[in-house]
Amino acid sequence: MKQTPIILLILLVFCWLFPSCEKEVFDVSPTMEAYYLESVKLQAVSLDSVRSFSDKVDGFTQKYPLAIEHEKYPLIKENIKVASIRITLEIDTAWAGETHINY
Repeated sequence: MKQTPIILLILLVFCWLFPSCEKEVFDVSPTMEAYYLESVKLQAVSLDSVRSFSDKVDGFTQKYPLAIEHEKYPLIKENIKVASIRITLEIDTAWAGETHINY
């Protein structure tokens, strides 16, 4: 019988010393909205800036995995993808020479 109060006292001390581990709740919405607004303008920046922005978004989603479930995340990734693919074709229409293609 004397062991029961001692065990309860030890459990109370243990619970007081080691509180439960609660995850910090962080609202990712403002950051994701800001990233989306920034991603819309990626067409006008250099490819290095696009890569830097992509790394920034990836780092944020690694730190806060819930950000991947945000509604703007797929739009941000699509804007990064579109801005990363750049093909420029220049056609000189002033050249009036003959064209021969030999096989």
